[in-house]
Amino acid sequence: MLRGFTPFGLSLPALVLAGLALTLAGCGKVEPPDPALLAEARGDQCVKDPDVMRRDHMKILMHERDEAKRFGRRNPDHSFVGCIDCHVSPTASRDEPSTHFCLACHEFNAVRMDCFQCHTDQPSDSAPMPRQSADVESLLDQHLAAQDTGGPRSVQEIPTP
Repeated sequence: MLRGFTPFGLSLPALVLAGLALTLAGCGKVEPPDPALLAEARGDQCVKDPDVMRRDHMKILMHERDEAKRFGRRNPDHSFVGCIDCHVSPTASRDEPSTHFCLACHEFNAVRMDCFQCHTDQPSDSAPMPRQSADVESLLDQHLAAQDTGGPRSVQEIPTP
């Protein structure tokens, strides 16, 4: 018997390729996200260029998370809640990813997403429509004024490092 051949006369690499082909044949086609999901966005424009956001949104979110957790600095324009409030339709469902802005794209690109283990995947009822960056400071002032923690009462009172 020759080396590298199986008892059936086929080479081992040919068997591996045949097995891979059969495995891939069973995989279903994943449809690209529906462009209508973008049309449902509530804001006038994103905080960055769409190409930048497609490529680097996770880096931006991680940077903002680190700034908030380590230094207590929050940037409302780059908040995760702001993204959800602006981009996700109130009728979207986590159980039906094709209706959810984030999940549709992540499923299409085969990217595991664990954000919604802690964060909500639905826009808040109080989200302004449309979200305007000029309103962010006044919204933050209202939020701070509503808190009775003895901390800052307006954006101007927040100390900068």
